[in-house]
Amino acid sequence: MGMLYKGEWTDKDDIIHDGAYIRPDSKYNNKIPTDIIENMANSLGRYWLIGSNSCQWSQRPMLMRHLKKLDNHIPLHIAHGPRLEGYAINGGKTWNIPGSNHTIRHLHQLYTLSNSNYTGRSTVPVLWDSHTQQIISNESSQIMLALDKAQTRGQLPLTYYPPSLNEEMPDMDSWIYNGLSNGVYKAGFAQNQKAYNQAVALVFNTLDRLEQILSERRFLFGNRQTASDWKLFTTLLRFDLVYYTLHRCTKRRLADYPNLWAYTRDLYQTPSIAGTIDISTIVAASFQNDTANNPHNIIPVMPDLDWESPHNRDTLASNHY
Repeated sequence: MGMLYKGEWTDKDDIIHDGAYIRPDSKYNNKIPTDIIENMANSLGRYWLIGSNSCQWSQRPMLMRHLKKLDNHIPLHIAHGPRLEGYAINGGKTWNIPGSNHTIRHLHQLYTLSNSNYTGRSTVPVLWDSHTQQIISNESSQIMLALDKAQTRGQLPLTYYPPSLNEEMPDMDSWIYNGLSNGVYKAGFAQNQKAYNQAVALVFNTLDRLEQILSERRFLFGNRQTASDWKLFTTLLRFDLVYYTLHRCTKRRLADYPNLWAYTRDLYQTPSIAGTIDISTIVAASFQNDTANNPHNIIPVMPDLDWESPHNRDTLASNHY
């Protein structure tokens, strides 16, 4: 995958240790300051979200931006194209960085513009301040939270982080991340049998636990969507399409879990969400760039998944928060 070392690109990467995949921490992962959050929705064009249609982490804040109706307030740029030095920023063509005279071809050049001595991976999503020419955050959870708090003038209050769940949501997010959302990458990138077996066991233990929870609730915390649901959704969306085959999580398909499969379709059918999802790009980019498990870059025929069929979730327990 490659990374930056003191501002210079190298094809080496620091993600495999003793045959196991270890995800590096995001370097810009601090809590986003309150003054930036207060300005985000009302400083039109200053703050940019840079993402990718293929990446589950990137899709998280992209969905939150859409759910919070911030599309016309915080511009979105989709990084795409051949990954020669990590993410291409504009299909292999140059891109004019908002707020400057600089043009770049690779996402990592945005990182070195923000910090000329940067060491680490250049990943999406990125929240970019075009006035200061700085990366504010590249941590999806922090960007999601900031977008949820951002409030346009005259907008009715709407939050996907209910105060009553301040203690429960971080715990839920943590075990889902460790067991499933990051677990599928531990399985896909594993370079020995022990690491792979441990990762796959954790993935399916987590799916089994979620299946039980969703047998009693429409969403993770009752009858109301929260940020936790949308974080989980970006993983489940890709499970049968990518992780089942490419990441070798082949014990069961998502479609074999009645409650999880209905839950995922329920979220997919949330008004206006389906139009933001590019399934073809998710599959193509994943099979051409992720892991060494597909050396010939063959894009498989996609499974026949009916995203539009009724999900029958309305009759589950309505536990309001």
